[in-house]
Amino acid sequence: MNRRRKLPAAIIAGCAVLALTTACSSSGAASTSSTDAASAGSSGAGAGLAAASSFLAKYEANPTSIGLDQKLSAPVPAGKAFIALTAPLETAQQLSKALDAASKQLGWSYTSIGTGNTAASAVSAFEAAIAKAPYAIAFSGFPASEFTKQIDEAKAAGIVVVSDNTGDGSVPGVLADLSGADQWSLYGQIAAAYFVTKSEGKGSAAVFTLNAYPVLADFAASFQKAAQEWCPSCSVEIVNQQPADLGVKTPTNVIAYLQQHPDTKWAVFANGGVATGVSAAITAAGMNDVTIVGAVPTAANLAGVQAGTEAAWVGYTTDILGWRELDLLARNATKDDATSAAAVSLPTQVITKDNISTIVANGGIYVGVDGYQNQFTKLWGSGS
Repeated sequence: MNRRRKLPAAIIAGCAVLALTTACSSSGAASTSSTDAASAGSSGAGAGLAAASSFLAKYEANPTSIGLDQKLSAPVPAGKAFIALTAPLETAQQLSKALDAASKQLGWSYTSIGTGNTAASAVSAFEAAIAKAPYAIAFSGFPASEFTKQIDEAKAAGIVVVSDNTGDGSVPGVLADLSGADQWSLYGQIAAAYFVTKSEGKGSAAVFTLNAYPVLADFAASFQKAAQEWCPSCSVEIVNQQPADLGVKTPTNVIAYLQQHPDTKWAVFANGGVATGVSAAITAAGMNDVTIVGAVPTAANLAGVQAGTEAAWVGYTTDILGWRELDLLARNATKDDATSAAAVSLPTQVITKDNISTIVANGGIYVGVDGYQNQFTKLWGSGS
């Protein structure tokens, strides 16, 4: 898959950033299908089921650490200016609040510039940010290929650039891309472990995703690969969606797929936003034996877990992501190693009916780690 492909404006509007929690939805037919493997021997199947169960168990408890332990070697220079390009979406605004709070902790000034809903307006926002000559600029969701010229301009001006959720990997001129392909592949593995374990190695699943958006495709591919490794007799089909149907036709499309594939009892979503309206549609269709799981839950998804209409979601913490971005920039400012810090996964867990009442959340949004701010400030030398 070409991670650097240019995304249509409609995709960017629905998928930019962290806007992942309102991610894109579907229209139409299945695209990539797994090949049903021959049934493994009973001992082999048992081993795969045990391996999936063991993997899942590692992500059932509340995480307690942000995952970083290397303190900065020097005080962070105060007074630096940081600008984030922010999409007009709820989760993007949530991330912006986290960036603002972390910037204040470092004694930096923070500004958010709206990207609008198109690639062209996002490029204009990047140009506006460069004109302000800040210390650093952050962009989310949009692939770096949309900003090749602006990244070069920022580098020439001595401006640090950081990104998240692009799936680009290492890009010249970008300090790091947080929450990239590895993060989303982990989410796919966790969701697959739940599927294999709870279906007792006999499940059939459809993964609804958006192939045009790299990190969502990473989730789907990882889910399929892990499920097949743990359960060769399980069936997994990746169903590609079209962004224009976001929140409109998706529930109908999912129902149609399930009706055409009556043996498929697991509906898996690469992003909580893709599942908007699906739970109600499944209930209305009388498909009470269909299990809903996925990654990056919205508040509605977590409410569904609480109500028992949705089974499990892999938690995604935009709050900690925001502080992680400032941590990278602080390490760059103090000339500490930012590369190894960028490679650390965000804390996460599988959220189910069993633990929904004890997870760390704020306003129905998953946070993950209680007191995460104090862990960062101690690393920065600004905490007790």
